[in-house]
Amino acid sequence: MRQLARATGFVSLATLLVAGTAARAQNGAQSPQATGALPAPSDRQLEDFEPVGGRIGSFFIYPSIETRLEYDDNILALPDNGAGDFELTVRGAVDLKSNWQRHSLEGDAYIQQNFHERFTTEDTLQGGARVRGRLDIDRDTSARIVASLDALAEDRANITSAAQAREPTRFRRADTLLSAAREMGRVQVIGDLQMVALDFDDAPLPGGGELDQDFRDSVYWRGSVTTLVEFSPRISGLVRGQVDRLTYSDEAASTFDRDTTGYAIEGGARVELTNLLFGELRAGVLHRSVDDPSSKGLTGLSFGANLTWNITPLTTLRFIADRQVEEGGSQLVSGNVRSQARIEAEHELLRNLILEGRAGIARIETVGQIETSADEYNLMVGGTWKLNRTLRVFARADRFQRFADEAFFREFTRNRVSAGVRLVF
Repeated sequence: MRQLARATGFVSLATLLVAGTAARAQNGAQSPQATGALPAPSDRQLEDFEPVGGRIGSFFIYPSIETRLEYDDNILALPDNGAGDFELTVRGAVDLKSNWQRHSLEGDAYIQQNFHERFTTEDTLQGGARVRGRLDIDRDTSARIVASLDALAEDRANITSAAQAREPTRFRRADTLLSAAREMGRVQVIGDLQMVALDFDDAPLPGGGELDQDFRDSVYWRGSVTTLVEFSPRISGLVRGQVDRLTYSDEAASTFDRDTTGYAIEGGARVELTNLLFGELRAGVLHRSVDDPSSKGLTGLSFGANLTWNITPLTTLRFIADRQVEEGGSQLVSGNVRSQARIEAEHELLRNLILEGRAGIARIETVGQIETSADEYNLMVGGTWKLNRTLRVFARADRFQRFADEAFFREFTRNRVSAGVRLVF
């Protein structure tokens, strides 16, 4: 592949940048895993296959380099006559973790470049950093913060992606989450406050000029309070209330006021039926109103689920579902409501060889001057082989389909296969 020489040079550059970069944190989503539950195969710490890392005071640092080769049979995510291409991705990253008895501070940073054989306009450089901290105020009270900043290129498969653009749309995402939890006997109260800001660059057009994307710049605020009441050591009831606000920066770009306000009220339970089946289920009602009186908004079901079932000590099944609001990608809508669910499976074929699979479905509904919807389906199978403490080999294959009103949302099918290696130090 003619991009190989460029990729080799980038590996060296990424290594130098990563080695001195402060960190981006682990995924901020909390696992439902209970204290006595068995860990999933991918979460198990295998002494002979875990990276050694380096020590800096009371912190451990773990640099890594990953190279992946992928073939995508519809690289531009087009409805008809999709063209395939090879993509080489090189990613450098560093993780930083504290080793304190109380409190914690973690982070990681990454930089990533991809190279395409035919469609070189799809080449993108991305990077970002995240930090996560936990403050143990006392035995019953804790607070945490998760903050991230990323410079990204929008995936062509995204439902909000501009299909007519000559290259992927660049944007920046800033995300901050503040959370506090307090236990009072059998009652626990958790409060969250989140802010997400998106800033899009204009997208170049094939014939010259640019496609204005400033109308997509937005700020999303969300606040929620969850109260859990322990009925028994294995079952807790919960009540959750949430309010949120989505505002757009460039209101002059739209013919109507796209800002929206929403709320959701849910009830449910957090369970640990055995150390093999545990998680959270909730359901309720959501409402979303648009500031412009010409739109009637949306009222419907609100739900969430995060369940883990360790079928055997070697096999884990997860079910995850939720309903959430997202930026709409159009001047005619104030946003999209995405209802999604997926099943994930992991199996420990060998002590250091993990197989995985995923099946997901999503329903996207517009809120605004146009009322339409789309359905998305995704299937993935893959595996990761830990050869030693440093080297991991992985492979993936996935299929993505969208069925929609083609006049508004693009219908297309995309198949991808990839393989790569990852070095963790």
